[in-house]
Amino acid sequence: MNWRALFKPSAKYSILALLVVGIVIGVVGYFATQTTLHATSQDAFCMSCHSQHSLKDEVMASAHGNNRVGIVVQCQQCHIAQEPFQYLKKKIIVSKDVIGFLTIDGFNTQAWLDENRKEQAELARDYLRSIDSSTCQNCHNRIYENQSENMSKMAVRMHSNNFKKAPEDRKTCIDCHKGIAHPYPKG
Repeated sequence: MNWRALFKPSAKYSILALLVVGIVIGVVGYFATQTTLHATSQDAFCMSCHSQHSLKDEVMASAHGNNRVGIVVQCQQCHIAQEPFQYLKKKIIVSKDVIGFLTIDGFNTQAWLDENRKEQAELARDYLRSIDSSTCQNCHNRIYENQSENMSKMAVRMHSNNFKKAPEDRKTCIDCHKGIAHPYPKG
């Protein structure tokens, strides 16, 4: 293959025509990618591999699924960072779960979840720590400045004291709020 030919104008097509074709392909590719990422971030998609697990019932029994304001948190709101680079990175990493679903015997069973819950909880905890619990802060975005009247005095004091620390010394949400949506394994 002659690499110079790639950079020469085409003898058949004008540069404008090639540019328009390139832009159309780019736009179609961008929207196809966005549509795919959005579709694979829906609860229905997540539950297609986790349908036999108790995960959805656990969320529905927690404050993230059963609360006085009627808000039900979706899987991706907690499990996938919303910042563009972190979002894309996590989507690539969790694509291995599809491979696990196809290759791990019994993956979509409650027995597998019970057996592997500690490891899975630690992976989720480590991920949330790595992104400073940004998924929590997307909804609870003013937890330090505008604390809810429903918070206990001790919780207000703990959050205030944590916020006073240097950013690198602060605890992140998951350090204190383990098991908030799914039971955190003992031990």
